[in-house]
Amino acid sequence: MKPHLKNVSAFLCLRFDHLSLNSLGFPYASTNSESSEAAIAVTYQQRVHCINNASFRSGVEIGMSISHALLINPSLELHHRDELLERQKLQELSYWAYRFTSRISQHNDHTLILEVGKSSKLFNGLEHILNLIKKDLTQFKIDVLLGLGETPKASVLLSMENYQHFETSKAKLNKLSLNHLEIPPKKIAQLQHCGLKTLGEIKNIEYADLGARFGQDLLTYLRMVEGDLADPQEAITPPEVFRACADFAEPIHNVTWIQQQIDRLLNDLTHFIKSRQLLCRSFVWQFYHENNRLIKTIEIGVSSQKNLGTTLKQLSDIKLQSIKLDWEFSRIELSCRDLLPILLFDNDLFDPKPSQEQFQQLKDKLISRLGNKALYGIESLQEHLPEMANRQFDKHKPSQPEKTVSEKAATYQIGTKTAQNLPQLDDEPLWLLDQPLRLAKQAMRPILKGPLTLIHGPNRVSTQWWIKLQSRDYFIARQSNGRLLWIYFDRVKKDWYMHGLFA
Repeated sequence: MKPHLKNVSAFLCLRFDHLSLNSLGFPYASTNSESSEAAIAVTYQQRVHCINNASFRSGVEIGMSISHALLINPSLELHHRDELLERQKLQELSYWAYRFTSRISQHNDHTLILEVGKSSKLFNGLEHILNLIKKDLTQFKIDVLLGLGETPKASVLLSMENYQHFETSKAKLNKLSLNHLEIPPKKIAQLQHCGLKTLGEIKNIEYADLGARFGQDLLTYLRMVEGDLADPQEAITPPEVFRACADFAEPIHNVTWIQQQIDRLLNDLTHFIKSRQLLCRSFVWQFYHENNRLIKTIEIGVSSQKNLGTTLKQLSDIKLQSIKLDWEFSRIELSCRDLLPILLFDNDLFDPKPSQEQFQQLKDKLISRLGNKALYGIESLQEHLPEMANRQFDKHKPSQPEKTVSEKAATYQIGTKTAQNLPQLDDEPLWLLDQPLRLAKQAMRPILKGPLTLIHGPNRVSTQWWIKLQSRDYFIARQSNGRLLWIYFDRVKKDWYMHGLFA
């Protein structure tokens, strides 16, 4: 039997110390051999802000001036810090973390805190949550330090040591160096001057004496670390809009080379819409070159109400395979703004209409392969002239939620009433000519490869008097070879025209 799992008060800190590198597409440690790994540094205000492992081994340190760093390593590859890109990346990570918990807060510009205690039972334990998070971040190529503690501030302190053992987190806290405390450096120096080195040594001092000597701010901070004082966190609520991206260190010109990243982004979108009970009606792929220059935008519509990962992947594969890539890209982005609550779509328990769902999936595939204008429908209009009685409309536009029963009834009654007021032409052919064909005439009788015999009619149509009067008498005529035509006599122009043919 599995052990009984219960919710605990547990917070997980995700510290992205190398976010400046990761947001530019560079990992801290490359998978290549040490000899072939390029030394990379991110600069900010003429100083080294962040470095990778190769730069660290060469002697470059954070805080150095750029000129000093180049003296130490002349082959150092420099990149300017992109703070906007870092904020976007941290925001994307906070939205991604929403799959594990609904309580996410931002501690600073490179750290997130997740309340995972209440999710432990759902995910079969804290260890399983940690494994899932580490697996995802490895796929994202994001370097992270984890800290698991009983309070938000405790998790932040433990993340500095990458400590992930919840059962012994209190004992580990007591052994932490004072240098890890998030208090002013002057206060840390005062504590060390008194011979204190670890957090546990501070706890051995009476709080009253500690507050009198070092101030109430230190006491408040320590009580929040211990959980004796509330430490409310401002939760991040992700919008009902999906956006995720993948960055590449080198320019790419073949989509098959990044198939793993495409699958990962689609999986994120599928999880997003599933966890929020939404339906995706369209999603957009965007390809960027260096310096975030947009190269290509590809929009894919979805009519199916089953937003399965396989469906979205099939539509993406069909669309991307039909595009000729004659450009290079360094970044891809997947976004989805056309989202609707799934509750707006009624599913009949006794009539799931599988054939209709299959048709919608087939339509999406055809549009993805042939283009948005490949499929169209025909709808009737309230017009008297036959050539104006219907029109084409785009079939690629995603369907909207079905109307309620009362709305359907109102539409039916209005439509029926209107249709009864319009004249109905007898024996009208299904297909009309694009343009009526003017016929020759002899003694005012129509001719087309010989005299035509009028066998039915006339049916008169008179309309458009407010623009230009149209008055026609429609007939069914037979050619000498027996073929049936639909013709009319224009009472204004005094000419005969062929408007359609019968099968």
